[in-house]
Amino acid sequence: MKKLFLLLLTVFCLTLGAQAQSNQIHGIVLSGEDNEPVVGATVMVTGTKLGTTTDIDGRFTITNVPSNAKTLKVSYVGMTSSEVPITKGEIKIVLGLNSEVLDEVVVTALGISRNEKTLGYAATQVNASEIEQARTDNVMAALQGKVAGLQVQTTSGDPGAANNVQIRGLGSINGSNQPLYVVDGVPVESSSRGAQGHAIAAGGVNNIAPDDIASLTVLKGAAATALYGSRAANGVIIITTKTGKKNGGKNYSVTYSGTVEANRVGYIPEMQNLWGQGWNGNQTYIENGSWGPALDGSMQVYGPVWNHSQLLHEYSAKKNNVRDFYDTGWSQTHNVSLSGISADEKMTYYSSYSYTSNNGVMPTDADSYTRNTIAFRGSYQPENWIKVSAAMNFANWKTKTVGSYQGVSPIDGVMEMPRDISIVDMKDLSNPFNTPEAYFTPYGITNPYWAIANNYNTLKGKQTFGKLQLDLFPIDGLTLTYRFGFDYSDYDIKIGSPEIALDDALINNDYGYAPSNMNQAGYVYDQYRRQYELNHDFLANYSKKFLDERLDLSATVGMNINERAYTWMQGETDNLAVYTDFWMLSNGATRTTLSESESKRRLVGLFGDITVGWDNFLYLDFTARNDWSSTLPKGNNSFFYPGVTLSAIFTKYIQPNPVLTFGKIRLAYGKTGNDASPYYTATNYSQAYTNGYYVSDIIKFPFGGKNSFMASKTSGANSLRPEMTSEFELGTNLKFFNGRIDLDASYYNRVTKDQIFTLPVDPSTGFTAQVVNFGKVRNRGIELMLNTTPIQTDKFQWDLGFNFSKNYNKVLSLPESLEGGKVNIYSFSAGNDAVYMYAEQGKALGQFYTYLPVYVTDESSPYYGCPVVDSAGQPVRTTDVQPTGYSMNHQWTGGITTSLTYCGVTLSAAFDIRYGGHMFSRTKNLMQFTGNGKVTEENMRRPFIIPNSVVANADGTYSENTTPIYIADSSFQTYFNDYGYGNQGLAYMLDRTYCKVRNISLSWSLPKKWLSAVYLNEVVLTAYCNNPFMWTAKGNRYVDPESTTVTTSGDLAYGFGELYTNPSKRTFGFNLKVNF
Repeated sequence: MKKLFLLLLTVFCLTLGAQAQSNQIHGIVLSGEDNEPVVGATVMVTGTKLGTTTDIDGRFTITNVPSNAKTLKVSYVGMTSSEVPITKGEIKIVLGLNSEVLDEVVVTALGISRNEKTLGYAATQVNASEIEQARTDNVMAALQGKVAGLQVQTTSGDPGAANNVQIRGLGSINGSNQPLYVVDGVPVESSSRGAQGHAIAAGGVNNIAPDDIASLTVLKGAAATALYGSRAANGVIIITTKTGKKNGGKNYSVTYSGTVEANRVGYIPEMQNLWGQGWNGNQTYIENGSWGPALDGSMQVYGPVWNHSQLLHEYSAKKNNVRDFYDTGWSQTHNVSLSGISADEKMTYYSSYSYTSNNGVMPTDADSYTRNTIAFRGSYQPENWIKVSAAMNFANWKTKTVGSYQGVSPIDGVMEMPRDISIVDMKDLSNPFNTPEAYFTPYGITNPYWAIANNYNTLKGKQTFGKLQLDLFPIDGLTLTYRFGFDYSDYDIKIGSPEIALDDALINNDYGYAPSNMNQAGYVYDQYRRQYELNHDFLANYSKKFLDERLDLSATVGMNINERAYTWMQGETDNLAVYTDFWMLSNGATRTTLSESESKRRLVGLFGDITVGWDNFLYLDFTARNDWSSTLPKGNNSFFYPGVTLSAIFTKYIQPNPVLTFGKIRLAYGKTGNDASPYYTATNYSQAYTNGYYVSDIIKFPFGGKNSFMASKTSGANSLRPEMTSEFELGTNLKFFNGRIDLDASYYNRVTKDQIFTLPVDPSTGFTAQVVNFGKVRNRGIELMLNTTPIQTDKFQWDLGFNFSKNYNKVLSLPESLEGGKVNIYSFSAGNDAVYMYAEQGKALGQFYTYLPVYVTDESSPYYGCPVVDSAGQPVRTTDVQPTGYSMNHQWTGGITTSLTYCGVTLSAAFDIRYGGHMFSRTKNLMQFTGNGKVTEENMRRPFIIPNSVVANADGTYSENTTPIYIADSSFQTYFNDYGYGNQGLAYMLDRTYCKVRNISLSWSLPKKWLSAVYLNEVVLTAYCNNPFMWTAKGNRYVDPESTTVTTSGDLAYGFGELYTNPSKRTFGFNLKVNF
């Protein structure tokens, strides 16, 4: 049965070789490890297309072999390829195991390289080729859908947008949930800046050119990250950059990679195209919605009468008016690198320059991102006992952003455009009808082209980071290391809104609402921030094998000293003297804001790690770190973070077989921390102020030429502790057919306790609040990663990968003093709309609450379950917000990667899948409010009675509703605007489910025989498309469910949803890579 099974599997998975002409040869292929037959190995006659695969006994036969054929090429996934001469009789071929597959080296905590098979925890490594395939200027975006348990959320399609990254769920309610980033052993601060509904990357790993990265490792569990102590509760992402190396027979190589891209708008709301501008079913001249009469193609005037003139247009559907507004944004990226090694191999060097210019889909370059990076890495080892290495990275960048939210933002003006009005005809800003002076509607929006030209949102920054490292090798097996790491960055962000000062002097008829209602003072806001991080590592590592190399011992001890500091200054000025294009603080007549802040913290840690391996079978690892943090109370600032892992390669002691070639089980337990923010332990002082009964800051110092300070109303915490995370992990790694099928599975249970809260206290203490530790959050789940090679021949290979993760998040406890046992994470309310998102005890983080429709709950009533309406026939809603049963969390996430390679041509694709979860969508709300959305076609806007609705009688009984809803008396609009067409607040919620094709690429590596004559080593041409397709839940006809505009209320709030988000984009590009 065993041989029959292997034969069937071989027939299913492997392609058969081609046939040729002449002699017959035969032979056998064996494994060099156990002398067992290799089933399904590919045997090809060199220089021809003749070949075959071995049978269940490892044997092969090839007929019609040309008499001049000299050698055979034999290959099998997971084993080293071999080229052997053709001889008479049976040809015996022995293949060795491919150490790159079974003994892959992974970079772990503190830059320590370890053999993957020895690890007792989950660690996923992504190599340079996978990052290159993603074709993105953002390193983290290259990981989307590729690593189980890792969620990378692209906050918007805007150039320069930041990512929200989570590893194994959300554990901190008030602190950060972002992982620690480590580049070449040095921590790097990866920050973002929220502004006008956008998260803008403001340094960190976003400033690493993807072409400079050699590998990226995701450390997920506490045991894997315990060596980073109080900075590692959210996982660690380790980036290893490229270093100098040989290039075949040469000591150097030069590589150029150039990309040209076209960006096109992606997902936009689905619109109705039956009705146009107006209200109550009638035409109105200045309306910003589509509640008017049916579109009939007649010629109609609209807008105010200005200087005895009025706009005229055809009253017909402009079906693509929204999509036509967006331009094609052209982008380019160029990277050139020099890599090499000295003739005596004592010195290595790598240097690169990268330029990126990314223009988004908004008209002009109002949404654009430009970045220059320079990198250098080198090492020198004059003697066997000493090595010096250094790395230096410099980047400067500029990000221009088009803000969201209501008002004079372009996105609001685009989405509220009536269906009969063309947007692209508004480009001429010298025309008063295309400016606020005579724009067709003054209801809080304006021409989006004017808004782009007259608003300002620009961030400029620079960053320098790197390391200096000294390694000493005094005796065999012992390495002493000192590593100094540094990271400095600064940025300046400036936001400006124009002054609008209209007098309506030329308005002859404003139809009841004058353009001057759009008047605003205008402002300029400026913030300058700089930060640095200094890191010192002292390490001693000893590795040695004993007892005939059966006992493997590796030990590391060391010390870490880390200092982080930042300072910022900000100012705002209002009532601009020059109404636009002069974005300086000196332009304003009123100084409304002027402040600055400084912060500094230090962390000292002692750590150790010891790994004991026995006979390549059993590996036991102990990790420990103790941190002393300056952010915690003196005398109580020492915290211990242990970790232990146990792994066993059980295939070491089972009968060798060609099916299961590697099997490992692992157990891990560890503790990590999330350090407190600075200055929580003592009473802080700030400029004094006085609040009124209804109004805050009725007096605020400086006042009357005097300044004053007052103690904060929040008491310091002399017993404050870091948030502590403990995690248990169980996993296995199985490799079949020498790595042709690779399965990694993990179960984890992570609990984060001692949540840091600011809670109310008795005012008799002299304070109104105090910082305390209280609360517990649990994340537990499973992760699966399956990588396969279903087909592999000499010229063709198909790789197919799957990953899946399911996380169960739950708030186990919260402080009793919190009202209702929940914490407000974020909320939005406008008019009758209100949606809240809470952390609630006993439930997953991110529970949504809103007003719900009222139904008959009396089971004895004949109307049980029917919706209740009022006397006007409108739905009745609850008096308070109620739980919806919705949360922001996906039920599961997954990804699929695939690539097919034939004769140097590779077709690859990557899918990112997220199922379940909900979000708030102001865009969906806006489509209902304006009458632009497809959903407003209900009953073709004819009068109707809400189906099955009833009216509550005074005696507690119910009667059938007979009151219809009409468009003529505004009740139809009210039904949508105020009552969510019967669903109340649920009407503004969207399912966050999606499946995205992140990347499709087709690349061709030119044959090397073509290149040798022109002294080139490699030329690769690639055409690709990023985010070409997206499938969403049935009810989402509005926005990309990955987008968010809630960017200034902590990373938990990223899951709340969007308030007028800019649309996502599709990217079509071409890349040329040349190496010589």
